[in-house]
Amino acid sequence: MFSSRLNWTLPRNRLSALLSEKRLTNTRLLDLTESNPTRAGLAYPGAEILASLTDERALHYDPSPRGPAHAREAVAGYYRDRGLSIDPNRVLLTASTSEAYAYLFKLLANPGDEILAPRPSYPLFEFLAGLESVHMRQYPLRYDGVWHVDFDALEQTITPRTRAIVVVNPNNPTGSFLKHAELGRLEALAVRHGLAHKNTYYWRRSFSSSLGDGSCTQSDD
Repeated sequence: MFSSRLNWTLPRNRLSALLSEKRLTNTRLLDLTESNPTRAGLAYPGAEILASLTDERALHYDPSPRGPAHAREAVAGYYRDRGLSIDPNRVLLTASTSEAYAYLFKLLANPGDEILAPRPSYPLFEFLAGLESVHMRQYPLRYDGVWHVDFDALEQTITPRTRAIVVVNPNNPTGSFLKHAELGRLEALAVRHGLAHKNTYYWRRSFSSSLGDGSCTQSDD
């Protein structure tokens, strides 16, 4: 009845089974995988956030496919204050990183093409790729005291259907960062194979993509 894009198998493993058991007994859990910022004990400017919801401009529906102009200008201003010049017309606002990935997968790949993502990494990638009829293949991160990209294995993963390489920086769940030398090597590999590479930067890092020209913008503020 349903599309094959939704043909997911979600078997329980020992960890998920144990977690369900503990929750049934109301055991107090310390969830080290918690990624919801509203549950992580972070301080928020509550008054300012609530005040913004009373802005009368919200009463006027003025749709823009790239996001409200004043919001894109605010994003550009944020980076301008940190020494980066960004044209607001080149800022695209999305409701979530999942929506951003969906746009990028549509932009970079045709149905049946491949996107490469690290392992271990964010498990949602496979589902997002499947919804766009794109195949997600994984390249390994290795640990020998520090986490690093296995470039030999990465290059062996590339096929004629490969269209892009995803890098999550810092990585989820390892917390490791892509080293500058690794970034340079990754850019060179992407250029050599004519691939796009997408870097997702969390916290105060910009997120950018390069379409095979080796360019990448990063803010370390």
